[in-house]
Amino acid sequence: MTISLKHMGRRTGAVLVSLLLLTLAVSASAAAVKMTVGVRFWRESGDKESMADSAVDTTREATLTRQPNGTFTLELPVKQLSSMNMTGRLTGIAIGEVNYDGTLSGDLSDGTAVLTLKNLPASVLTGSDSSKALAVTCSIKMDTILLGDITTSAKMSIWVER
Repeated sequence: MTISLKHMGRRTGAVLVSLLLLTLAVSASAAAVKMTVGVRFWRESGDKESMADSAVDTTREATLTRQPNGTFTLELPVKQLSSMNMTGRLTGIAIGEVNYDGTLSGDLSDGTAVLTLKNLPASVLTGSDSSKALAVTCSIKMDTILLGDITTSAKMSIWVER
């Protein structure tokens, strides 16, 4: 009787270890999920395009990657925007009191620029409806020393494309 209990304890332990390893493997594969997303910036009130929206290059894919800590990294293809006879580019956003300054890779002049925004909250996935968009403040670096960086209030929608 003690031998069978001893074997049963080992088998139960082996099953538990197997389940633990399977759970870790599944969670590790789900930890870095990269999704193709649509991104749109709206004016603070209504459903018209915000100035920041003209800085997004809609001809290329934007991606949102879920990080192991539950936050998201947005890789947003950007281009130069023109306003009041000046050019500028999107450099980051703020959600409430938290600033998300981006890292620019590539080059605006040859159209390869990608702005990477890290540690965005899970609430950033709002869908494409402007009424559900998240209130943000967009940081835009203009090409003149006089203006420097300007900010504009907007609403941001991010939704999964496929």
